[in-house]
Amino acid sequence: MRRVGAWLLAVLVGMGALAAIAIATAPSGEAMDPEDTGPTGGAALLAVLEQQGIAVDVVTSITDVSNALRQRDEDVTVVVPSTRNLGVDAAATLREASLGVGRVVLLAPSSDQLDAMGTDVTALPIGASIPVESRCDIGPVDRGDTLDDVTMRYEARGQAAGVRTCFPLLVQSEDGGEEGEGDHGSGLVDLPSTPQHAPVTVVGTTAGFTNRGITDEDNAALALRLFGGSPRLLWYQPGVADLASSDGGAGGSGLLPRWLLPAVGLVCAGVVVLALVRGRRLGALVREPLPVVIRAVETTEARGRLYRRAQDRPRAAAVLRQASLTRLRQRLGLRRGDPVEAVARATSAATGRPVHEVLDLVAGPPPTDDAALVRLAQDLSDLEEKAHRP
Repeated sequence: MRRVGAWLLAVLVGMGALAAIAIATAPSGEAMDPEDTGPTGGAALLAVLEQQGIAVDVVTSITDVSNALRQRDEDVTVVVPSTRNLGVDAAATLREASLGVGRVVLLAPSSDQLDAMGTDVTALPIGASIPVESRCDIGPVDRGDTLDDVTMRYEARGQAAGVRTCFPLLVQSEDGGEEGEGDHGSGLVDLPSTPQHAPVTVVGTTAGFTNRGITDEDNAALALRLFGGSPRLLWYQPGVADLASSDGGAGGSGLLPRWLLPAVGLVCAGVVVLALVRGRRLGALVREPLPVVIRAVETTEARGRLYRRAQDRPRAAAVLRQASLTRLRQRLGLRRGDPVEAVARATSAATGRPVHEVLDLVAGPPPTDDAALVRLAQDLSDLEEKAHRP
């Protein structure tokens, strides 16, 4: 019982460690939370928008978004400042509910979310946070504006009319110049309205509009132009419930690190295997004084009677041959690991008997009856007596 308790304690400690790691690696707060005044919050931008006379409505579920847009009586801009909890089904619902609004602004969405929004745009991570210059003039963006903390780049698929890109990612060519604009995607893509979706602006940053990044470069001016294009702003901060998908694809798995479930499964499998391996053992040997002295010959004879009663001649023959091989190796000065063929050749040289006869004795077929087993024992004994070191 003490050992079982120790294993249970070890399992509990391991699960507790995994839970602690999951909690430690979880983000401290949702990016662009409109009520968060910390570095990753969006309270500063929200306050500036309200000071500019823009009516801001904050909603945290796709149901509230649909209800709010159904009751709109003026031009509305819908902004999704954090797409981390925006499930595919919620994005599709947003696309349908936002038909007819002034603009939908998405910050750092993924390709799946953009597909659900009905856009032909592919999202590609940059792998770093970099500033990018606009090199365009499309209304919300002026030529020469610099957007900082860009982490995603976007490429428009096909040749849709009216698609405009800004903040192209440029790569230095071998001659010191810059490769063509848009060849490596852009930090902003502006899509006109279609029968499938409202006008959509995709921006490749979230950190650039947080309380910490809003004052960098031209981030504040860009945010005011993008978010303040209409007298009313619907600030949609998706909650965890919007991760759910009707096909179960998103589910609640986004709440946990991806490695947690495989790690728990691996720990459980290890515990089961360890229990099976350890459970088959009888435990440590315990020395116990016997009331009488048992001679070794009695043990040998008792084992022989067991073999005879079981009619296990192959096993008895194998034991006799193995013992003879061990003694022959010692007598002829061979190593313990030398193969049977080497022992047979050395024995043949020492006794003068042909190698095939020696091999037949020490590694031949098992005897078929008791008489053959007795003859084998006698022949092995004679072979050992004749063997000597050369």
